[in-house]
Amino acid sequence: MFCKPYILLFGAVLMLAGCDQPPPAKARMPKPHLVEVLSVQPVDIELERVRTGTLEAFQTINIYNQEEGIVKQILPREGDTVKRDDLLITLDDQLLSAQLQRARAVRQQAEKELQRISGLIKRNLTARSELTQKETDLAVAKADEQVIATRLGYTRIKSPIDGVVTARHTEPGNLAEKSSLLLSLADLSSLRLKVDVSELLLNQLTPEMPVDIEIDALRSANRANSFEVSGRVSRIYPTIDPTTRSGTLEISLNPAPRGARPGQFARVKFQIARQQVLLLPFASLRQSDSGSYVYIIDNDNHVQIRPLQTGLKAGEQIEVLAGLQPGERVITRGFTNLKTGMPVTVVDQGTDSQNGTASP
Repeated sequence: MFCKPYILLFGAVLMLAGCDQPPPAKARMPKPHLVEVLSVQPVDIELERVRTGTLEAFQTINIYNQEEGIVKQILPREGDTVKRDDLLITLDDQLLSAQLQRARAVRQQAEKELQRISGLIKRNLTARSELTQKETDLAVAKADEQVIATRLGYTRIKSPIDGVVTARHTEPGNLAEKSSLLLSLADLSSLRLKVDVSELLLNQLTPEMPVDIEIDALRSANRANSFEVSGRVSRIYPTIDPTTRSGTLEISLNPAPRGARPGQFARVKFQIARQQVLLLPFASLRQSDSGSYVYIIDNDNHVQIRPLQTGLKAGEQIEVLAGLQPGERVITRGFTNLKTGMPVTVVDQGTDSQNGTASP
């Protein structure tokens, strides 16, 4: 009979113990992966590329002596302007002058001998072989005289061009051994500079294409910017450096602007009109061992990887040559832990097709 209270008490204890247990925890939902995307659209832009180089004279000539001798006189100094055929340098010519007099005397003697033998031949007083020998002697004497006269002419060195003396390498009184460098001349009426450009840019350039050139050294005191002049592409070298993938251009300034000199620093600006170009923010571009790629999202907001072929960089953006179609959405922010096939949530999407730039 007394068992019922105990049974009731035991049931109450079980009920109280059940009330102290927490309710079952709810299943946690994964946090969405937030990304910002850009819908790429074709835009019309004009690309400006800047390359640097050093001005140099279009024609530079080094003057060497062809005959050895003591330098008697050097007329011009550095910076002097000379005309074609102006006398520049004279060398000591005493020895050659004496040799020329001797050669002239030998030639005159050979002429007299030939006249004497010719008279004897007419009277049949000597063999015709004598006449042949004297004719040969005269020809050799004339040749010797001409050689000495030519060597004597080498002691008077004249300017081969109109130009400016850029360097003077010897002074009067020095011995000028054969083939010594004496003077350097340059034609400064026209200048040029050589610049290296990428193979992608090279295909956009043509001979005679006008370019703008900035020369910092010609900046005046009241001018804030560099001095800008016009030039043209005068030569495109036919080969590409396989290491740097770049080619060489020659830019000419003809006539050269006042005050421009060889050795000055210059910037060349190439204006390249391009139409319907796809641009991406450079920060959205990823790199791997196989090349460049971007993350895009499909219509179901799942991540995909898209390999790209890129072109020229324009400011903070880069041209897309292949790999994307207009309207595709490229992820521009939110790359952490991003994987192919992952669902993402788009928090911002933007395009700016009017000025050729895309919002980040």
